[in-house]
Amino acid sequence: MYGEVMKQIRKAKGYTQKEVYTGVVSKTFYSDFEAGKYSVEITKFQGLLKNLGISYKEFMYFKETLDEGKRLEDQIDRLYKKGKFEELYEIYQQYHQHAKVELRYSAIRAYLLVLLTNPNFYQFSRTPFLEILADLENAKMWMLKEIKLSKLVLLSLTESDKKRADELFQRILQELEKYHSFDPKVYYEEVGDLFFNRLQSLLIINDISQAETALAQYQELVTPSDDLLLMIQLQFITYLVDLYSNFPEVQSQLQLFLEQLTAIPTSETHFYQIIFQIHQEKARNYYQRYIEK
Repeated sequence: MYGEVMKQIRKAKGYTQKEVYTGVVSKTFYSDFEAGKYSVEITKFQGLLKNLGISYKEFMYFKETLDEGKRLEDQIDRLYKKGKFEELYEIYQQYHQHAKVELRYSAIRAYLLVLLTNPNFYQFSRTPFLEILADLENAKMWMLKEIKLSKLVLLSLTESDKKRADELFQRILQELEKYHSFDPKVYYEEVGDLFFNRLQSLLIINDISQAETALAQYQELVTPSDDLLLMIQLQFITYLVDLYSNFPEVQSQLQLFLEQLTAIPTSETHFYQIIFQIHQEKARNYYQRYIEK
């Protein structure tokens, strides 16, 4: 990808290959680098940038601008927020067999977003979902892209697939563990997102016992992060789980907590309000039926 971007920048600036590779690498190596056959060590890469007349920061800016995968991801996000399910499904159909793996992953993500949000979409088929699930389960190792897709797949599994959902959840945790020492920030962000969605799914199907077990595990994993936003999320989801077993008391506590959050300028505050509204009536009904008696 770096070689392809450098090629586009070089041509836009009117440079020849020789002007860029001279004094840094051989003609053959540079040609192969632009073709995406090889990567290049950092010192030589800096030499190529110097010959090209741009800084690393500029290069990364243009990489983001020229990156087809980034553009497609941005397009998917925009369409999803606008509820354009037909166009999301068209992206899946257009890119799911693309030669570039990152574009195939984007296509799968577009499909899963339709499945999660509007499963009754008139053109929709669950066949690709089963294929995606099988591919993930058969893969020997996942990287971050597979982990992110697996979280969407986990949310898409129905209550009848509970055993499969449990197994997928454990696999995601296992695959995430390698990021604990490699990139703690990524690890805690992904673990937080995983448990946040997992706990809500368990509450929706009234599996309160497993939700309480998962909550204890979540607390143990993220407390060492010392991340303020994660601690706020942990407190919110703790109230949400407790709402089902002690509705009268916890409802007022959770409402007060959300009122206090409005003083903290984060994008999550409104999101938490929406989630509370979704669970409030369901938690009340569960408490009256199973606890209050």
